[in-house]
Amino acid sequence: MTKRYSASLPSVGLTSFLRAPVVEDFSKIDADIALLGVPYDGGNGWRPGTRFGPREIRNLSVRYGAWGDQSGNGYWDVRTRKRFLENIRMVDCGDVDIAFYDFERNSRLMTSSVEAILDQGAFPVIIGGDHSVTYPNVRAFSRFKTIDIVHIDAHMDWRDDIDGVRHANAMPMRRIKELPFIRNMIHIGIRDIRTSAEQVRDAENAGAIVITRDEVRNEGVRGILNRFPKLGNVFVSIDIDGLDPSIAPGTGSPTPDGLLYHEVRGLLEGVAATSNVVGFDLVEVNPMVDEGGRTCLLSSVMIMEFVGMIFANREAQKK
Repeated sequence: MTKRYSASLPSVGLTSFLRAPVVEDFSKIDADIALLGVPYDGGNGWRPGTRFGPREIRNLSVRYGAWGDQSGNGYWDVRTRKRFLENIRMVDCGDVDIAFYDFERNSRLMTSSVEAILDQGAFPVIIGGDHSVTYPNVRAFSRFKTIDIVHIDAHMDWRDDIDGVRHANAMPMRRIKELPFIRNMIHIGIRDIRTSAEQVRDAENAGAIVITRDEVRNEGVRGILNRFPKLGNVFVSIDIDGLDPSIAPGTGSPTPDGLLYHEVRGLLEGVAATSNVVGFDLVEVNPMVDEGGRTCLLSSVMIMEFVGMIFANREAQKK
């Protein structure tokens, strides 16, 4: 049978992440990587729109969709002069079926969806949505004895509640640290002027490590990585506002003087090389304020490069 879209041009064909095959029946997942969208922004207290993040990141990802044609060739990285994701299979599992602002219902579906991906032996890549979705995402990893959290963000996300609300994008890391299987937690890139002394003190008293954006600049990526405890099974949560708004403007809470792309890439590369990354999410991308789609395009590259690093480390561990 002749391939329908032989040229694989970005402007041709239906949209999935990197043009990966769509498999919405979780029992039929037969792949190394399974991408899941979580289009929920009911936990956002300011500018809504992150519910459209998964869709628009997919839309911009087709720019790099030549890999998504499942040719098995992966991509070649000019920095390292190495090929990544060769013979690695990815599927796009669509979105969690979000229903308005019912967090309890939605969070159950988020957790069960990630659990279903893990049941099939695939690596979950999750696109939000606001940061409140990370708690139900991490909750799905309870099958592991311990999980370490690496959190890249401008904000601590450590509020206990806001007027009695305990599940919004201001408090997922506090809720996650309360889970019995969570061990180490590392916050990187913190800089927002609304960060309170109480939040930092409470987080550090709970055993979390707080690293500011200035510390990354002053110590360098290698210096920061050397401060990490020994990591085991790791879940990484990337809030896009951890990056500088000059390169990632499409977010509801842009914060000046953020991390640069090469710094985040270096941090992710270090985590992938020194731990067993079992899943990650990318949250708070808001296409409604993303001029020219810059943030969505950056996000698709970041996802592709991070899974490339993770699977390269897995192959290295086999040798």
